[in-house]
Amino acid sequence: MTNVLQWLSPVGPTTDTPPRIPGSVRRTSTVDALCPDNVESPLVLVGRARDLRTASDHPTSEGNAEVVAEASTRVTIDYFGGRTVTGVHCDPAIADSDSLLGARAGAGFRTALDQAMPRLTAEGTLLGLLLDEVPVVTLISGSAIARAIGKQPTTATMPPVNVCAGWVAGGKMDVANREDRSALMGRGATAPPLDDSSDPLGWHVTAPLPPGSIRRRRRIDVSPGPQPGEAVVEGLFRDTYCEPDGSESIIHEYAVNATVDLATGTVRSTDATPHVLPGPDCPLAVASVSRVVGQRLVGLRDGLRTALTGPTTCTHLTDQLRALADVHALLPLLS
Repeated sequence: MTNVLQWLSPVGPTTDTPPRIPGSVRRTSTVDALCPDNVESPLVLVGRARDLRTASDHPTSEGNAEVVAEASTRVTIDYFGGRTVTGVHCDPAIADSDSLLGARAGAGFRTALDQAMPRLTAEGTLLGLLLDEVPVVTLISGSAIARAIGKQPTTATMPPVNVCAGWVAGGKMDVANREDRSALMGRGATAPPLDDSSDPLGWHVTAPLPPGSIRRRRRIDVSPGPQPGEAVVEGLFRDTYCEPDGSESIIHEYAVNATVDLATGTVRSTDATPHVLPGPDCPLAVASVSRVVGQRLVGLRDGLRTALTGPTTCTHLTDQLRALADVHALLPLLS
């Protein structure tokens, strides 16, 4: 396989997780895309998430941290049968989750989620975040299947050109895909571990990732800002593929920071750092993060559906910005 198209930032992958800040709240989540039996078995997305509040003193002490909320999901998808959802399990349980059965796990899933359970994402819940990840994790799981069988499945469809900066018409990924689809199956940078052995509470507990699987890992830290009336948000997301030898290689990695006006609940500033991306044109999307400045956190996901589309943006960067919408639920937890 070739990795000619893998783009690696000069700063490289993130090598650690910063210490928790006194008086802060940390939200962490993972969604694993698993094929338990073989690549033709149903795709299973296993999600886990946690909110952790850190006291104003001794932030790394287990006695000064409080688990505010935890959640998990298990979504089963008939990947080769139209990518339809065949099973949904949520913990804590929610009565309307069965209404997602039969929904397509790609385009339209988020609309189905909002119609069936509008409060989940609107209120910034952990279950809302985990289920909001379903369509994109399903999308990138196709690369795991391709790597497992050594080629793109005959049923695979590539994104339309101009859907994002990486897939711009005439761009390097578009040209490479038309010339040789295997060029998009390269191995990314090796993923340094993010768990901090000095802080067992820095991340929620996760199961070992089996070879041939994909994990989306997300962290959002919210803390009081240096100026009165503001909060600081620092976030990271990373998608990895578990290689046959058990090591993880990075597919996507972005860091996004922001400041929030507490009085108005709006975004004052934001910036993004691309660390690892699948194509050389992908980093051109970074400038699009400025479009969220001035927007309210409540309802931010709806605004992004129209503000961040097309070849100047990035699907995965937009996903990280979508997660900022949940910050409004974390702000009341600040010490």
